[in-house]
Amino acid sequence: MLISDLSIIVRGSYIYSSRNLAEYEITAAEEFILMYILGHEESNQDAIAKYFMLDKGSVARSLAKLESKGFISRKINDENQREKVIRLTPKAHKIRDVMAELLIEWTETMYDGLTKDEISNFETTAQKVAENITKVI
Repeated sequence: MLISDLSIIVRGSYIYSSRNLAEYEITAAEEFILMYILGHEESNQDAIAKYFMLDKGSVARSLAKLESKGFISRKINDENQREKVIRLTPKAHKIRDVMAELLIEWTETMYDGLTKDEISNFETTAQKVAENITKVI
């Protein structure tokens, strides 16, 4: 069943990341946020929540944990006092390569035995399905 298969993929990703980042005291959800910020320097809570389709409260809690662990800093935006700009700390940059390597390993594991065409078709189809879902949510 499709929903079950998708759930296994997502849950497996969380378990794999959490196990492999335990020594850094980072959860999978925190890793995903850190990876987002790596690609979007000086981000904010609203952008992260929108990107992952999460409620702002969940993102705020994850950001607070990441800040207390020393992976991010949050500063009030000089141009918009209601917004906090999120930046990665040197501690987060030190584990960037670890997170990137885990992503490569997980992707290789997921796609083991699939051809390049099958991977491309899967990713294209998944993107279209995600776009359809975002239109109605």
